[in-house]
Amino acid sequence: MKTLSIERDHNMEKQSELYFTTGEFAKILGVKKHTLFHYDEIGLFSPAVKDEENNYRYYFVWQMDTFEVIRALQKLGMPLSEIREYMENRSPEHFLALVDQKDAEIDQEIERLKNMKRFMEWERTTIKEALEAEVDKPKLAERGQEYLFSSEVNITGERKLAEEIAHHVRVCEQYHISMNAVGAVCLGKDLEAGKYDRYRSVYTRLDKRISALKPYVKPAGTYVELYYRGYDGDMGKAYPVIRDFAEQRGIRLDEMWYEDLLLDELTVRDTEDYVVKVAVRVK
Repeated sequence: MKTLSIERDHNMEKQSELYFTTGEFAKILGVKKHTLFHYDEIGLFSPAVKDEENNYRYYFVWQMDTFEVIRALQKLGMPLSEIREYMENRSPEHFLALVDQKDAEIDQEIERLKNMKRFMEWERTTIKEALEAEVDKPKLAERGQEYLFSSEVNITGERKLAEEIAHHVRVCEQYHISMNAVGAVCLGKDLEAGKYDRYRSVYTRLDKRISALKPYVKPAGTYVELYYRGYDGDMGKAYPVIRDFAEQRGIRLDEMWYEDLLLDELTVRDTEDYVVKVAVRVK
């Protein structure tokens, strides 16, 4: 009898080495006890031995593998409800489907982050350009070819223009075009007629070719450029200054006049602090 008792005690001691209290298990895994309690409450991950009456909660050593699976799925961005569903129905086929889904989501997130980085780089460049610009003094500048995603508007009035710009922005989002500032185009013949608020198109610069869109090519060449501060919603400030500059030098100007807001509501509080750049190519 004494031999049997000793052997039974030894087996119980050996078996106890395979189980951990909640505190021990949490410490080994590097999580808080509250995390384990929460996982148990939602039915995701429960102790192997649980006696509510006597407040016994023990985790089996092999449950560490299960917990690491849950942790890995969390790193994939899965919410706990989806992890629970997967753990209850896991299979090689289910996991392959999950990997395919997450792979597509990761690609979308990578593209979103790339667009965000391009946006920040563009804003950094344009803000520095605005801060360093000499305002109210036209100048000649050599510029390279650019590709623009352009939307025709051919309208007057700030309300309608705002609606057209909003539509243009939605299309840009649809094709994951980096959200640089939206520029606008007026025609020289409209400006000559005093129609300073008649915009013919709005545009966003493209930093990559998009097969689904036919970009407008802004040609390389010599441009007359003017920076000015304060914005009234039309070309009324810029046109006479550039026109006089061109006439004094015998310069003929192209039909397309480009307007870009370098400092706008993103960085300043009042329209009087906007910095606007107007450019028109020399023929």
